[in-house]
Amino acid sequence: MSFLSTIGKDFKAVFSWLGSAKGQAVVTSVEGLGETAAAALGAGAIVQEGINLVNSWLNKIIVTETIAASAAQQTGSGDQKAAAVLAAIGPELDQYFPSTTAAQATIINNALVLVLNTLGAATTPPVA
Repeated sequence: MSFLSTIGKDFKAVFSWLGSAKGQAVVTSVEGLGETAAAALGAGAIVQEGINLVNSWLNKIIVTETIAASAAQQTGSGDQKAAAVLAAIGPELDQYFPSTTAAQATIINNALVLVLNTLGAATTPPVA
């Protein structure tokens, strides 16, 4: 079972974990590593825009999966969900990275979905 399939089973627990102290520590530490690397490379502003875009993109994937799960359309609807996410992220992608092609956006979307699916099943953390 993957992170995204867990959303359909218990999306409240997933969002609770992301909002928990442990979940926020994980998110902050990963973001901090990216920001530190960007600063060291002298590319802080553009990397921060990329981090913000990826965070927004991941959120759109999770929201789309949640909507599909609540409509009992979680499985067998990958193409429709991908199209919905790409339509939602399009304006942000065009604003910050206007030369990104549709094919590249699809590759990025598929990679982010793969990341979420590779995380494995989420568990309900103890109350922090």
